[in-house]
Amino acid sequence: MDRKLILILSMALMALCMAAQNSVEQRVNVIRQAYANRLNLMQNQPYDDEDQRVDQLTIAYNRMYPGTGLACFNNTYYWTDDENEDYMLKPVIYFAVERSTMNSGIYHSYREFLYDPETEEPMFMLVTTQRGDDGKRLEYRFYFDKGKLIRQTPDKIEPVGDDEVWPGIEVDNDGHASVAQLLNEFEFHRKNFHNNVDTYSWE
Repeated sequence: MDRKLILILSMALMALCMAAQNSVEQRVNVIRQAYANRLNLMQNQPYDDEDQRVDQLTIAYNRMYPGTGLACFNNTYYWTDDENEDYMLKPVIYFAVERSTMNSGIYHSYREFLYDPETEEPMFMLVTTQRGDDGKRLEYRFYFDKGKLIRQTPDKIEPVGDDEVWPGIEVDNDGHASVAQLLNEFEFHRKNFHNNVDTYSWE
């Protein structure tokens, strides 16, 4: 292979890499805008009483786990109700928040799930964890495009404690989170939401 061909191939590869990077940046900007816009959707509150929020559902439960003690879970879902020729009310989830504590309050976890407000596809996930009130707060961010993880922050997730990342983030040897597990969490909350909020057709 002559030097000219190698140079052409190298330049083509660089162009492809730059295009891919620009595509990721554009998608991340779209996600950040959608994340900001969710605040406007969450203010859908036509009543004077701030406790009577519209299009919001919270499911809370406690459970005692053998050997680890009390675990507390609090999940809040936000959605819009679409109206068209087929449906009187068609709920579409766009945001969910999961708060949990385990081992009788020793471990704290907070997660946010941003969905596409039209298709319910995963867009963004924020995970924060903390051990005890004085423990170090760890934060992870995951950006998605059509079911693919396009960015993880930090780039490498380091083990915490005894070579273990808590709570429940599966990580490979290179410090990359399990995409399948993250998407399963999105799907769990999406299904949980639709199991509790009915869709009404005109019939």
